[in-house]
Amino acid sequence: MKKSPYSPDDFMSSLYGKLCADPYKNTQSAEDVYSVSETIKKRAEDLFSLSALKDDTPPMMTKAGDCLVYEDYTLQKYSLDTCESLKTAVFVLTPKNIKENAPAVVALCGHGYGVRQILNISKNGKKKHIRYFDNYQNNFAVELVKKGCIVIAPELFGFGEARLEKDLIKPFYISSCDELSHHLLPYGLTTASMRIFQALRCVDVLYDMENTDKSRIGIMGISGGGLTALYSAVLDERIKRIVISGYVNKFRDSILSMWHCPDNYIPDIMRTGEIYDFAASLAPRELLIESGRKDKLFPINASLEAHEKIKSVYGKVNASDKIIIDVFDGKHSVSGEKSFDFLSR
Repeated sequence: MKKSPYSPDDFMSSLYGKLCADPYKNTQSAEDVYSVSETIKKRAEDLFSLSALKDDTPPMMTKAGDCLVYEDYTLQKYSLDTCESLKTAVFVLTPKNIKENAPAVVALCGHGYGVRQILNISKNGKKKHIRYFDNYQNNFAVELVKKGCIVIAPELFGFGEARLEKDLIKPFYISSCDELSHHLLPYGLTTASMRIFQALRCVDVLYDMENTDKSRIGIMGISGGGLTALYSAVLDERIKRIVISGYVNKFRDSILSMWHCPDNYIPDIMRTGEIYDFAASLAPRELLIESGRKDKLFPINASLEAHEKIKSVYGKVNASDKIIIDVFDGKHSVSGEKSFDFLSR
């Protein structure tokens, strides 16, 4: 390997120790923890600049196709007015034998071919099995509705139908993340900002629905969807149950140690805290984390360290029983072994 005394490698490595915050370091009591958590949440509001997108009008949804009827559930596509000049395709999955006051979940896809990858459908609604990254998302929206949850799954900004028009002719797995992520920065926004805003509008929709139990509103995401799920929950207390799959780790060992999609990079975030600090700020709400032992994108050793940091904070507020860790023998993927029951109970 070629070397130069002017390469910035050492400088980049040194930034973590100099600038990455450790907000819970000196916390002792529950009061200390809650104070730090509130600071993290307030800083998150600034980090994602959602006030620039805020729309006080009620979420307006119009049907965007026929209702698809399957053995255990129905699936209806809607067009959701997300904010000025932006609509989001959302899919609502409803159990056939729905019970009154059912649990409800916002389901957030990761990178792949968009929301259809967690719905197991083609564009015309037919069942479709596409092996993309071993179908690492495991159709989890469908699995949740089969468990009795009302599920709302948005087409996240830059994926699938929500790509830039010039990208729609490209292969289904090519996102618009690069250009969107770069072009949002001059406005003080990120791709994460847009996806979080979409997720929170979906929470609005669930709150307006009949048959949803407001005390059992959940959110689940894998990989980039896990990023969106985490920070959405940090920003919205209405989300009571949180599942983060394939994301809880350390910035240093994942996002900053190898190539990741630019939608993972959020300006100034590390001066608020690490990934695990944001997850810890959710205490005492119910949190389930999935981490695969063979996950190469979010290495397991760093995930295990993050788990301990989060459990420590939950313990300080006497909420150790509110956090579940599912370390499974798999790759970067949804496990579902514990999370599906966790969200549907």
